[in-house]
Amino acid sequence: MKIIVPTDFSATSLNALKVAKTIAKKTNGEIILLHVIEVPSASISSTGETIGDMMAHVYIVELYAKVGLQLQTLKDKNNDVNITLLRKVGDPYKGIRKLIRELHADFVVIGEKGISDIDDLFIGSLTDKIVRTSECPVITVNQSNESQSIKNILYATDLKEEHPKLVAIIKQLQKLFDAKLHIVKINTNDDFTNDIDTKMKMRQLVDKYELQNYTINTYNNTDEEYGIVYYADEINADLITMGIRRRTGIRRLINGGDLAVEVAEHSHRPVLTYHY
Repeated sequence: MKIIVPTDFSATSLNALKVAKTIAKKTNGEIILLHVIEVPSASISSTGETIGDMMAHVYIVELYAKVGLQLQTLKDKNNDVNITLLRKVGDPYKGIRKLIRELHADFVVIGEKGISDIDDLFIGSLTDKIVRTSECPVITVNQSNESQSIKNILYATDLKEEHPKLVAIIKQLQKLFDAKLHIVKINTNDDFTNDIDTKMKMRQLVDKYELQNYTINTYNNTDEEYGIVYYADEINADLITMGIRRRTGIRRLINGGDLAVEVAEHSHRPVLTYHY
């Protein structure tokens, strides 16, 4: 198993490395610890004049060397797993997407927010773009996973769309960690169904995908995003899983775009997302 962990050496990217280690140890997997140095389009002097290409080259060379030392330090501190170090220069988003395809990566584990908006510290809004477009599952991490295990997996679904690839990944993780699966549908004012109909559909889902060691649940909240976050807190979920889908109608106008991105932003628990 190949797990890409982009890092800008921020706290959340270090937390992402911890989560990646948890999976790598169970699968005897390889972590590819990646930093992409974004090349500045131009460097401006105090007088407003553009500094020449030579100065920009020196800057990149020095930063490249510094990043190498930082990556090696991280590898030395985490020598209980197989870690490959990788430095790239260019556009961080394109670099990560290309690496996913080249390695046929199984997971990307990435920090939800980074240190700053400086170009070469790239975690942050980049995470949202990776979540929305990655060809492989993405685990977004905010706070540290102190348990170093995954015993309770939350699967949030609206029961409106099929997502067999996501379910297959959930089953794989559930088997690896001997975890309990908690399936939940959040009832909101805009999307409310009675418990009898909801649980009947959940049982159909369970039967179709031959799920085991599970619970089926409904949870009421005025907002789907916070309903998922609060329910995860109630069951002490170690991992939230959900497919990528955009809000629709008035909820999109009020709350914005991708639900999974918003859950990842507001939950302190790791969130695994995958496209339908």
